[in-house]
Parts: sequence; C-alpha cells; structure tokens
Amino acid sequence: MKIAMIMLAAGNSRRFGANKLLYEIDGIPMYQHVLEQLDDTKKKIENSYSEYSDITEDNNNDNNSDIVRLNNLYRNNITAKIICNIIVITQYDAIAEAVKTKGIPVLYNPHPEDGISSSVKIGLNASLDADAVLFTVSDQPWLTSETICELIHVFLNTSKGIACVSCQGKMGNPCIFDRKYYNELLSLEGDKGGKKVIMKHLDDTQIYEIEAGRELEDIDYYESIAVR
Repeated sequence: MKIAMIMLAAGNSRRFGANKLLYEIDGIPMYQHVLEQLDDTKKKIENSYSEYSDITEDNNNDNNSDIVRLNNLYRNNITAKIICNIIVITQYDAIAEAVKTKGIPVLYNPHPEDGISSSVKIGLNASLDADAVLFTVSDQPWLTSETICELIHVFLNTSKGIACVSCQGKMGNPCIFDRKYYNELLSLEGDKGGKKVIMKHLDDTQIYEIEAGRELEDIDYYESIAVR
C-alpha cells in the first residue's frame, strides 16, 4: 500500500505580513517543523507496517498494540508493506532548495493566487498511483508525528474513506483520503481544500479526536506566535 503525504507550502501569507513559512520558531523555519514531523511519520509508519505477514490470529491476545493493529489490517485485506512518499508543493525557491537537499520531491505551484485547491491538485496529480493521500499545511508548527501516525492508524483500521483530526469538535489538518475521492479533490476550485469534500461525506469520515488543540493551530498572524 502506498500513501502520499503532501505538504502544502505555497500560501501567500497576506495576513502575516511576510512569508510566514520562513519565519523561525525555535531556530528553524516554520515549514521545517511540519516537514520534520512528516519525515518522522514516514519512518514510523513504514517500520510499523513492514513485517506483519508472519503475524497470526493467535497474536490477538498479545498486549502489543502494533500487533493488534496489524491483525486488523490483515482482516481488512490491506497489503503488508506500507510506503509513504512525501511531496512538497511550494512557490518559494528558498523552501524548494532546502527541501531538495533532503531528497524530498518538490513541485512548484506557478499560480498560488488560484487558492489552496491549485496546490491540492498539483500534489494529487503527481500521486495518482497512491492508494491514499494525506494533506498537511505548513503553518502548524506544533503538529506532532505522533498525531499524524495515529491518524494514519485510525484510517487504516476503519472501513471509512476519509479520516481527519479534530479537537473539541473542530476539524483541522491533517486529513487523509482514499483514492475513491481523488476525482472530487481534483474538481476543487479557488481557496477550497479537502474540507469541502469532507463536509460532503461526513458519513464516510472517521474523526480522530486529540486533546492538544495547539497542534491544530495554524499561524495566520505574527501576534499569534508564542514560544513553545
């Protein structure tokens, strides 16, 4: 199974007053906080789901939560090995050049003024071979790999085609979509992202509720930044 993890980093930061994605928090640019968590997620997920083919139903009595998850996947006929591919969509040379040094593919958005849907479509068109696609934005510097991993675990262990993070009933990023929703995502226009598809298919959406609301906080204004 292949999961595309698409990081959207092409926003214009109009309300921030400067390119917020390059604003340093704890000594590194804001976007890099999210990218590091995605990279950590990739390693954890690929490691967790790399060798479950030898697990039998007898292991269900084991207290190892990973074994239980893998048995659930086996029953749901999900391929043993999971590959996560990170792609970054941006309009900024500084971000593109830095990301490429990490060996992570970068795609340019030549028309960021067309809204977030333009970045969604660029990333998805490059990932049509993936079984599912996960979207993150780049202005959530307090998002953790633990939350992203749990979201993926939830998605893989449910029969629903969408999963997203929520805190106190407020949905946010990241979110993950089964390939059956690719056409709808590709039909988005303007400044409309995956939430439009989610709201249309709430009956097919699994919510992963978290307690740390700050993880879902996206930075729009300079004044909203505080020391972690």
